[in-house]
Amino acid sequence: MIKDVVALDGQVINIGPWDEQIRPFLVSPEERDEEGNVTKEAVYEDRVTNPMPEGAVIEQREIETAPDGGLIVKGSAKPSETELLGRQLAQMKLQGIQQQTTISALGQELAAAKLEIINMKGAGQA
Repeated sequence: MIKDVVALDGQVINIGPWDEQIRPFLVSPEERDEEGNVTKEAVYEDRVTNPMPEGAVIEQREIETAPDGGLIVKGSAKPSETELLGRQLAQMKLQGIQQQTTISALGQELAAAKLEIINMKGAGQA
C-alpha cells in the first residue's frame, strides 16, 4: 500500500501524518471581581508541541506489514536472529553436500585409477 511518510535526509522517520501534538496553552487567566464572579474568561491558544523536524519532507512510499505487525517501508525488514541462523545453517548444509559430492567424485576417480593400475600390472605379467 502507498502511504504518506515523513522523511529526513532520505530516512523515513514516521509513517503516516506527523503528529504535531497540538495542546492548549493559557494566554491570559480568567478575571474575577471582588465577589468572585468571572468578569473575563480565560483565553487559551493552541500551540504545536512537536513540530516536524526542520528539513523533513512528506513523501509517498510503498508500505508493508512487518513480522511484528507494525508498518515498515517495503523491503526494509531486517531478518530476525533466528532467520539469520537458519540461513547460515542452510548454507552450511549446502556446502556439506557439495563437499560430499566432491569427495565421492574423487573416490570414484581413485577407484578407477586403482583398477587401471591393477589391469596394467596384470597385462604386464602375462
